[in-house]
Amino acid sequence: MISRRSPIRTIRRALIGLPMAILLSVFFFYPLTDILVMAFQPENGDGFTLTNLSRFTDNYYLGVFLDTIVISAAATILSIILGFPLAWHLHHATSAHKRAFWALVTLTPLMLSLVVSSFAWILILGSNGLVVPVIRTLGIDVTSGLLNSKTAVVIVTISSFISYMILNIYSALQNIDPSIVRAARIHGASPTTAFFRIILPLSTPGIVSGSAIVFAMSMSAFVIPFLIGGGRVKVIGLFVYNFTVQLYDWSGGAALGLLLFLLTIAATWAIAVVGDRLTPWHRRGT
Repeated sequence: MISRRSPIRTIRRALIGLPMAILLSVFFFYPLTDILVMAFQPENGDGFTLTNLSRFTDNYYLGVFLDTIVISAAATILSIILGFPLAWHLHHATSAHKRAFWALVTLTPLMLSLVVSSFAWILILGSNGLVVPVIRTLGIDVTSGLLNSKTAVVIVTISSFISYMILNIYSALQNIDPSIVRAARIHGASPTTAFFRIILPLSTPGIVSGSAIVFAMSMSAFVIPFLIGGGRVKVIGLFVYNFTVQLYDWSGGAALGLLLFLLTIAATWAIAVVGDRLTPWHRRGT
C-alpha cells in the first residue's frame, strides 16, 4: 500500500525551512547575484562586457592569484600537521579535566575576534616581540621582525583557522571503531602500523573536510593580510577591498571577487575529489 504524505505535514515542513530559505536568499543569494551582475557590467552600467574579467589576466594579477593559492595551501597543509596531534590528544583524553583543557585550547581561536588576535600577533611577531629573539639565536637575521611577510601571514592564518581542522579530524577519530584497532594489534600490528594503515586512512574524511574549510577561509581572508601583511603581502582579498573602498571601482571589485569565488569553488572541488580517491570504501558504501 502506497502511503500518501499529508498536505498539512508538507506545509509544516515547508514552513520550518522557510526562515532559513529567506535568510539565505537575502544574505547570500541576492548579494552573490548582485556581484555576478556587476562583474559583467560596463562602466556606464548598460549592456554586457567581459572587460572587467579580462583585465585581471595579466602576469601581475596572475602572480597575485598564485600567491593567494600558495599562502592558503601552506596554511592548510601546516594546519593538518599541527592539528592532527591536538585532535588525537582530544580524542584520547581520559578524564573530564583533560578533555575540557584540550577543548578549550581548540576553541580559543574561535572565541577571539580576528582583529584582536591579529593585533596580539603584531606584538608577538614584531621586531621587539617574543619570536624574533628566538629566531636570532638560530643565526637568522630578522632585524625588522616577521611582520609584513608571507611567513607571518601563514602563521596567523593557521592560528586563526586551525580549530576547524582539529574539530573535523576529532569527529572522524570519534567515528573509528576501537575494535578494528584492537583486532589489528591482536594480529601482530605495531602501534605505528595500526596508525598508518588503519587510523590515518579512516580519519581521511575529517582531514579532507577540514582542509576544504581552512583553504576556503584562507583564500578569502582579508583582516590577516591587511594587518599582518601590512599591505605588502598581495592577496586577492586586499585587491577586492582596494577596488571597492579606495578606488570605488565596484565592477572591478565584483569581477575580482567573482574570480576568487570561482577559484575557491574549483579548489574545494579538487580537494573533495582527492579525498574521494583516498577513501574508496566510502564510494562502495561500506
